[in-house]
Amino acid sequence: MKKRGEIWWINFDPSVGQEVSKKRPAIVVSNDVSNKYLKRYQVVPLSTQVNKLYPSETLIKVKRKDNKAVADQLTTVSELRFMEKIGKVTNGELKEIERIIRLQLDLLK
Repeated sequence: MKKRGEIWWINFDPSVGQEVSKKRPAIVVSNDVSNKYLKRYQVVPLSTQVNKLYPSETLIKVKRKDNKAVADQLTTVSELRFMEKIGKVTNGELKEIERIIRLQLDLLK
């Protein structure tokens, strides 16, 4: 079972249009009850292009390297897309990821 806050390599291909593409890390953000029973997960993809941060993005470390979580690419993926677990975000990073998801989905009111 994949758990909330874990970072996994995920194969996002094939993608369409401006959807996130290729193999890249992503953070599992779906809740662990759903994760236990369903064969799909909500994830926030990561990018190494950290020179500019938009409001729906936040910096996190993956193996001591800067990445950014991209909440505007929040998506649901099949467990068949998961390739390899590579880490876990800190509690502080997870709280910041939750904040940018709420911002992206206009849930901050």
